[in-house]
Amino acid sequence: MDKTRRRKNIRIVLAILAMIPIVLLGQHLIFDGEDSIQELVFLILGVPILVFNFWAWSYPGIIEFFLWGDKGDQ
Repeated sequence: MDKTRRRKNIRIVLAILAMIPIVLLGQHLIFDGEDSIQELVFLILGVPILVFNFWAWSYPGIIEFFLWGDKGDQ
């Protein structure tokens, strides 16, 4: 699989996963609750997904290095 195809696939998967933090944020805004479990889930799932999305769009070489060990064009 070539690099552009890999980058596109990574971005698609991470964009789908980005729905988790968006749903959690929407749930927090609509149902303003003091549930610490929701906050914990957001910190454990949401923040890493958002960070990986940022890396995938801004610095795709970092994600390729983490997943496949490609040094690429860093």
